[in-house]
Amino acid sequence: MSARVRWLGHSSATVDVTTAAGEVRVVTDPVLRSGLAHLRRRPPAPAATDAAGAHLALVSHLHHDHCDLPSLRSSRPDLVVAPPRSALWLAGRLRGGSRVVEVAVGATRALSLNAAAGPVQVRVSALPAHHAGHRTAGWAEGAPADALAVQHLVRVPGAFPARAAAAGGPDLLLWAVGDTGEFDRWAAVLDVAGRAPDVALVPVGGWGHTLGPHHLDPRQAAALVARVRPAVSVPVHWGTLHPVALSRTMGDRFVEPGRRFVAEARRLGVAGAVQLPVGGTLELDDAGEPVAAPGR
Repeated sequence: MSARVRWLGHSSATVDVTTAAGEVRVVTDPVLRSGLAHLRRRPPAPAATDAAGAHLALVSHLHHDHCDLPSLRSSRPDLVVAPPRSALWLAGRLRGGSRVVEVAVGATRALSLNAAAGPVQVRVSALPAHHAGHRTAGWAEGAPADALAVQHLVRVPGAFPARAAAAGGPDLLLWAVGDTGEFDRWAAVLDVAGRAPDVALVPVGGWGHTLGPHHLDPRQAAALVARVRPAVSVPVHWGTLHPVALSRTMGDRFVEPGRRFVAEARRLGVAGAVQLPVGGTLELDDAGEPVAAPGR
């Protein structure tokens, strides 16, 4: 195994990557509790070990279902990439448990992660997203009102030593979309990466009855991956959180977005769309090829 993707529910996933210096764990938008505010998890919450030991946590924006302070404090990732304009606030809220850095929109930052046998130099880019980035009722916590929402692109060196340069070379490219509506700057992903990503975590739904213009539905998400063509795309941001008083009126919004995304992606001729169950994994070998794809 050279890389393992595990969906923990909503926008939370771990990506474990084998490098020459040892395994590196990346976690996205960790929400690891059984509920927050008026939302409850229908699948069980992840075990504490599921996101523990993360070398790098990516936080796409400050909304509570993407930036859950108790989850970040309990999992204690070594390094947290905060949304633009929020690093100082987030560092204060995490009380020294993790080092917090920031990557500006359009910028790329080299970060050193401490794997078992030595440092691993990863590169993290922040890309624009069509989504509000400020924290809901953030004034009560002193959160910055001008914080932005971003997508993240992470390059991990040497993950796929058996892959030829013509097929993308040895580095893993992870595209964590975070949360966004339809936007016309999708080509920024290819401009920064230089090629299609290996793994995309793509939002396809939400937790309420409506999505609005700042979220992707399954059809829109499939159209996005049809443009960017990641080798593997996993639907996230669906089927996990539901509002306490409205769960019985959600209909198929809770169970169908992942399946619809995969079906629409296939209709558009996109290979590699994989629906994972909560807690499910997808493994890639040392050539970057899937070796286990539940739900395909």
